[in-house]
Amino acid sequence: MDLNAIAKKWQSAWEEAGIFHATEGKKKKYYVLEMYPYPSASFLHMGHVRNYTIGDVYARCKRMQGHNVLYPMGYDSFGLPAETAAKKEGIHPLDYTEKAIKKIIAYQKALGNSYDWERMLASHDPEYYQWNQYFFIKLFEKGLAYRKKAPVNWCPNCESVLANEEAEGGKCWRCETDVVKKDLEQWFFKITDYAERLLADLEKIEWPEKIKTMQKNWIGKSHGTEILFEINKEQWPIFTTRPDTIYGVTFMVISAHHPRLMELTTAEHKKDMEAFVKKCQKVKTQEEIESLDKDGVFTGSYAINPVNGEKVPVWAGNFVLADYGSGMVMAVPAHDQRDFEFAKKYKIPIKEVIMPVFGEAHKNEEFRKTISAVVHRKKDNTFLMIQWKEFGWISPVIGGIDQGEDAGKAAEREVLEETGYKTQFIKKLGGETEQHFFADNKKVWRMRLDQAVLLELTDDKPVTLDKEEAKKHEVIWMSAEEALKKITHEYNAFGLLQYLGKERAYTEEGTLINSGEFNGTKSTDAIAEITKYLAQKKLGKKVIQYKIKDWLISRQRYWGTPIPMIHCQKCGVVPSAIPVLLPKNVDLKAKNPLKEHKEFVNVACPKCKGPAQRETDTMGGFMDSSWYFLRYCDNKNKKEPFSKAKVKYWMPVDQYIGGAEHAVMHLIYARFFVKALHDMKLIDFDEPFAKLFNQGIVYKDGAKMSKSKGNVVYQTDISDTYGIDTARFFLMSVATPDKVIEWRDDGVEGSYRFLSRVYALSDKKLIAKIDTLTQSKMHRTIKGVTETIDTFEYNKTTIAITEFVNYLQTLEELPKEAFTTLLLLIAPFTPHLAEELWEKAGQKTFISLASWPSFDEKKIDAKAEFIEETITNLTLDMRKVLEFAKIEQPKTIKIIISASWKYDFYRLLKKEIEKTRDMKLILQAVMAKQEFKQYGEDIAKLLPLILKDNTKLPSVILSQKEELQNLQKVSERIKGIFKADIRIEAAEKSTEAKAKNASPSKPAIVVT
Repeated sequence: MDLNAIAKKWQSAWEEAGIFHATEGKKKKYYVLEMYPYPSASFLHMGHVRNYTIGDVYARCKRMQGHNVLYPMGYDSFGLPAETAAKKEGIHPLDYTEKAIKKIIAYQKALGNSYDWERMLASHDPEYYQWNQYFFIKLFEKGLAYRKKAPVNWCPNCESVLANEEAEGGKCWRCETDVVKKDLEQWFFKITDYAERLLADLEKIEWPEKIKTMQKNWIGKSHGTEILFEINKEQWPIFTTRPDTIYGVTFMVISAHHPRLMELTTAEHKKDMEAFVKKCQKVKTQEEIESLDKDGVFTGSYAINPVNGEKVPVWAGNFVLADYGSGMVMAVPAHDQRDFEFAKKYKIPIKEVIMPVFGEAHKNEEFRKTISAVVHRKKDNTFLMIQWKEFGWISPVIGGIDQGEDAGKAAEREVLEETGYKTQFIKKLGGETEQHFFADNKKVWRMRLDQAVLLELTDDKPVTLDKEEAKKHEVIWMSAEEALKKITHEYNAFGLLQYLGKERAYTEEGTLINSGEFNGTKSTDAIAEITKYLAQKKLGKKVIQYKIKDWLISRQRYWGTPIPMIHCQKCGVVPSAIPVLLPKNVDLKAKNPLKEHKEFVNVACPKCKGPAQRETDTMGGFMDSSWYFLRYCDNKNKKEPFSKAKVKYWMPVDQYIGGAEHAVMHLIYARFFVKALHDMKLIDFDEPFAKLFNQGIVYKDGAKMSKSKGNVVYQTDISDTYGIDTARFFLMSVATPDKVIEWRDDGVEGSYRFLSRVYALSDKKLIAKIDTLTQSKMHRTIKGVTETIDTFEYNKTTIAITEFVNYLQTLEELPKEAFTTLLLLIAPFTPHLAEELWEKAGQKTFISLASWPSFDEKKIDAKAEFIEETITNLTLDMRKVLEFAKIEQPKTIKIIISASWKYDFYRLLKKEIEKTRDMKLILQAVMAKQEFKQYGEDIAKLLPLILKDNTKLPSVILSQKEELQNLQKVSERIKGIFKADIRIEAAEKSTEAKAKNASPSKPAIVVT
């Protein structure tokens, strides 16, 4: 059996006949698709082989089941991976990409996947990316593509902008470098307009719940609060996401562009306000506003805080947009940095209402009240710090407050004990902070309420320290700048920041203080409690907001689709004629090669024909993958991105297959894109992927298989030795495809031996007649395989196929129907071997296009299969008895079948177990029957054994007569196996002591 020769033979035959080419027709369509792969790696390892095989098995099965299957392949060839790899090789990205695609196609064809290669596409092909530009302009015209200056996520390593979804957790999704913020002019898609639909329509699609949950969390629908503040006897609704801070409101800020601003401005402030408004006229966008210093003017009006009745001043500010909520915000400077800066600048009171909490509470943590001492030596402008010798920590002096002490006295004592310096308490610095941490020096979890205090030296010369204290700490005087850099734990810098006036607003979670009846409430709980309180008083209500941000599409990279926009000083930003082709002759060493390419940049404005500049940003790679599945439906169309009729026939994708890591990137973007195209009436559906399956990862040596880890098993490593069908079958049999698997070389060898056994079946004599038992097993196998393929339980599928092969091996002559059915069932997994044996069996068509076998429940004879299984188990038990008795050649084998009453008992027991597993109740039900009372002692012993191990209860319970007749029928077969006299008798007539051990379908065996 040369599986490699067989594979090459049939791959050539398939390609020559074009059997996998899909065209629109009357048959029911089925669109199977794997996520758009990157071609930057020109090799395939077993992780890739597994991913691609999962889809191919499914596509082949659906094709054989009579569907018109579209199963295409293409390459996400634009983007950072290809550009970076090309730079490493010192070649142009175009040359690198096309070389990589050529190699990966060769590998993929060697897999034997049933792709329609005529539909292949690649993102870097102008025939493809010109339609990216077409859609960009369409989105621009609909107001869904816009440009703004924004603080963006920047990866210093990749030198590229990242969308929020690509920087989740503060790390670059590609290289895991820490992401920084950078202000840049960028293009965005207004995905936020679709937030509610993206959320609600998750109910339309059959996706894994974990993916739906990830998308729900990313969209982040949440309820903020709208609070009614009274200004000049009129209620103003103010939106906030932090109702828990309402007691800390010390001023309000209305937009300088608000149409009612002058109504709130009193006469004495009117002149200043007019000048301020004029100064703010040049500000047009939120981003421009936020980049300015926080400026404002007092209106002269006051707002009444609805929870405490306090009057707070209303200011006009340059950092509030008129179209945000009501155009006014409540300012809580203690807990919002923007408000904090404004309050500091204009000397507005700052009121703390959230006590800072650092860390998370733990069970059984020790509680302490502590001080943190800020000691300033003015003569050299340094601050007293200690460094722990064992742990290397640097902190101010921190210590506990003893019973009866106040914070000042505790601080003076702790500083003297730990440093030898005498000090005098001056004042407290801010309020208390709550801290939860593991104290390494004490090996316990602690919770402390810490008060920062200011002390001054009363003696510049320290006293001699206690020896034990001197062993623990080293005393260090540091500048403020050095101390703030080196203090190990951020919460220990709180007091120093307060003293230096460098404190910032505390914007994290904490515990409410100075908040009336809500004091002591966790801020997270207070959000709901205060909102409820306001609603009851009719002073506020819940409002909906979304976490999702607009899709950042711009990239300052060369290898991507040029954004088709032109910047003209006279006309503004206008669409370009398309296609805008990517020039090849660029300086690839430049940070943005397109910006340095004068011929590309300098163009005439399409409107006024005057001098203008082309946009030099390119589109992020997720643009390419947001609609590629539509192009597959009509990939050779030169007049439009796709034919509506063809897309109507093929879309949506019926089964999408890919990694869960794309849940909040590609999958959200593609859903948005399809919804936008639907609204433009370019398509008539609004969800791209009806069903989604996430494949698991292949591990080797405990780590994800990857070239960088050096644990890769390449496709050719296996196919050269065992053939690609072996790899396919093994990868599908190890576990369900959504699970992580560990690669095992011995598993591959086992799969190769199994395929050898399948091949060996073809050498048996094929007969037309099929017996009842074989027919039953065949239909049971068809049923099991069909059902498990549809649910991606491929490991169960391969088990059913293996069991059928094991049975067929026992037959001297093979029913042709059973053999050809086996080949049909195995064809999606091992297509090359199946084609070869199909031809060998005299079939004239491709098995890949043959009809999937159907099963008939009526032909599944559970009783016949059970009887055969019982006989098989009996022969195995006989061998064990002979081995145990050390008898090589027996003279007589007695088969003693169970006493008649046990058959009736087992049938009753089976019914009772379906009702309950309570031994007492079952025993009562059994012993209520008169016929079982004489066997009470035996039943009492049997019952607990059966309840403990259900396998002792047969799936089918025959009568004693039926079992006797079945054994008599096969007695000659058993005699032929063991070359001994076979005697069959009932337990009631047996004189053997072992007769009492016989049970239904499990006869006793006596060998002499």
